[in-house]
Formats: sequence, C-alpha cells, structure tokens
Amino acid sequence: MKTARVLRSAAFLLLGGFAAALQAAPVKEIEEAYKGALGKWNCEAKELGSGKLFKATAEFSAEFEGNTYVEKYTEYKSADHPNPWSAVFIMTYDPESKRWVRNGVDNSGGRNAASSAGWQNDTWVWENDGVNIVITRSSAKARTFAVDVKDSGNVKRVVEANCKKI
Repeated sequence: MKTARVLRSAAFLLLGGFAAALQAAPVKEIEEAYKGALGKWNCEAKELGSGKLFKATAEFSAEFEGNTYVEKYTEYKSADHPNPWSAVFIMTYDPESKRWVRNGVDNSGGRNAASSAGWQNDTWVWENDGVNIVITRSSAKARTFAVDVKDSGNVKRVVEANCKKI
C-alpha cells in the first residue's frame, strides 16, 4: 500500500514536471489584456435603482506563470449597503475558442461563470446567462465597472462603480 502511494506521488510529480516543461510563456492575449490592471483598485459604486452608494475594492494578481489572473472583489458594509457581496474570480484566455473564460465563487455560495471576447476598444464585457459585467477603461488608472441584468430579452443596468488604481 505504501509503495503504491509513493509510486502514485512520483507519477504525479513526473507528469506535473512534464506539463510544466510543455507550458509556453503566457499567451500574448493575456499579457496585453491585463497589462496595467494588476494591483488594487478602490471603487465608489452606486445602485442605480435606489441611488444608494457603497465602497468596494478589486485586487488583481497573475498566477501560474502569468497564464491565469485572479480577481478578489470585496464590497464594504454600510448603513446603505447592509449585505455586501464578495467574490473570487479566476480568468484565463482559451486560444481554441479565442475567448476569455472566467469562473468564480461568492460569499453566498453561488458560482459565476462567464466568457468574453476581450477588449473591444476601451470596453470589455463578461457575458453569462443572467448578467453582463461591463468594464470601460477611461485611463490607465481609472475604470468603470457596471452590472447589467438580463431579464426577458431586456438588459437593465443596476450598478455602476467608478474605480481608481491605488
């Protein structure tokens, strides 16, 4: 039993080393898309229906030799925003489909998957069945993040956040 475990461990190490050796440098699309986005962003957000304001942060890091990006998004509790939302997203580029893919989990136990064509001029849209996340680049250190809810073929913007890189 112990020998089998050691052999399995050795096989996984060898396969992992082989896979790492085959792995190329980060995909060009990944490097270009996230150039300048890494680090922490402070956001001032507004619920468009109620007009209530809240604060949030988004932190971006590169992982796995630059082939994967991680975003940690955190909203802060306040009198106007008693139930803040937080999530972690893992993003990469799929060269086969020529689309970005993203998966995440949030503080309510929910899962979020989306895909994107990437930057189209200064706009990036993450699309899934229920919502679109629209990112608009105003400058190297300023972006707007918006949440558009899809309902019966209509799209309604419900949140908009102005974010600055710190």
